[in-house]
Amino acid sequence: MQSHWLTTIVSLLCGVLSVLSFAPFGFWLIFPITLAILFVLLFNATTRASGFRIGYFFGVGLFGAGVYWVYFSLHLFGGAIAVLAGIGTLLCVLVLALFPAFFASLSQRFTKGALWFLLTAPALWLLIEWMRSWFLTGFPWLSAGYSTLHSPLAGYAPVGGVFLNSLVLALCSGVIAWCVQSRRLYSFAVALIVIIIAGGGGYWLKSIEWTKPLEDRTVDVTMVQGNIAQELKFQPNLIENSVELYSSLSRSGSELVIWPESAIPTLYSDLADWEVQFASELEAQGTTVISGGFTSNEDYSKFYNAIKVLNGTEDQVYVKRHLVPFGEFTPFRDVITLLSKLITIPMSDLSPGTGPVHPIEVNGVHYGMSICYEDAFGNEMRNQFPKANVLINVSNDAWFGDSTAPHQHQEIAAMRSLEFGRPMLRVTNTGVSSLIDYRGNIVSQGPQFEAVAIDVKVTPRQDTTPFVKVGDWLAVGLALAMLLSGWLFSRRAKL
Repeated sequence: MQSHWLTTIVSLLCGVLSVLSFAPFGFWLIFPITLAILFVLLFNATTRASGFRIGYFFGVGLFGAGVYWVYFSLHLFGGAIAVLAGIGTLLCVLVLALFPAFFASLSQRFTKGALWFLLTAPALWLLIEWMRSWFLTGFPWLSAGYSTLHSPLAGYAPVGGVFLNSLVLALCSGVIAWCVQSRRLYSFAVALIVIIIAGGGGYWLKSIEWTKPLEDRTVDVTMVQGNIAQELKFQPNLIENSVELYSSLSRSGSELVIWPESAIPTLYSDLADWEVQFASELEAQGTTVISGGFTSNEDYSKFYNAIKVLNGTEDQVYVKRHLVPFGEFTPFRDVITLLSKLITIPMSDLSPGTGPVHPIEVNGVHYGMSICYEDAFGNEMRNQFPKANVLINVSNDAWFGDSTAPHQHQEIAAMRSLEFGRPMLRVTNTGVSSLIDYRGNIVSQGPQFEAVAIDVKVTPRQDTTPFVKVGDWLAVGLALAMLLSGWLFSRRAKL
């Protein structure tokens, strides 16, 4: 019984400490170590139930410390009472913890040995993490690969995306765990070789220029961060004030001005006359404005989160495809009607966009669009390439207050830049607004919780990375091959 308590506490602490590998902390070495400890604990678990418990408490620690900010969205800005918001956040953490628990339980079904550390456990970790990215619309937040953004493993992202980084990280954790478990000299030698090859391969891949500048073209851009309080943003009597604030911050003379998600907190059609006048004024200065807002179908039966070029027409509009559950739509609405009444989130009954996705074109440069946490789904963003030369993500991270969430979101965005070999213009309501280069580095960043116009120069790029062609399937295919190899070798050893 005492050992059960000890393994539970250790796994919980490992999950909590793993969060330090992600932004804003960035201690990337921690995750390979905590994951290695988890592997050792699971290797020594005697039953599937104990393995499930170890994995579950690792998940509770990881998501409890990593997504606690859900409480802010529900209570401070969603209008839910503190108790209900706390319960909702706890349920979110407990459900997410099922994924590492499922990994742990499933790993117990395979024969234990060196191959379990070197093939089976890393492969299963990746496959379950990948499943979390799409199951029930997906929640890929805190995927292990994001912690590698500024590590030697970063170079794998343009080849196979964040999940290839997760797989390589898990493989390194596996060999570390094997060393700890076997305590034999040859295992240390093998582990050292594997880690050197993994790190060296990442460094080498990062030196490759997968994309190139677009004809030495540069674009002057102003990113406008309005810093409008979330509790005031959607009040009808303050919409005019919001638009005036953004307008006043946009007189920079830049070629392109970008406003964040829901900067226009109503339907574009509600401000049609103002849009035509504003667009004509800026057009005389050679400026184009792109703004987040809302649109609808012809009979106003469906509403969409969108971003469009403010020119008085509907020629260039991107409609959000991947909506946030409970934030932009309520799944199983008929079953949980009471919950939707207790939590009052503005514009929370939206419809997803459909049909082909095309980048928005401004003066010969094509901008690949994403709204809010759509940028967490790299595999879905691939359909805008190779045409897109620059990425734009507009967000409203005010939902998360002064928490780690905006920094985690920026890290996710930076991974997309690295995967696609494109710079990203990331514009948010309260921060963190930033220019990210094509290698995933922050070039320019505005202060949080200030109304500010951030002037930057961005260099569009062309050509594609391997990830554009293979998506997540390279990492998933490798993981499946590793899992099958581990099973076949183990089975052969028994014969």
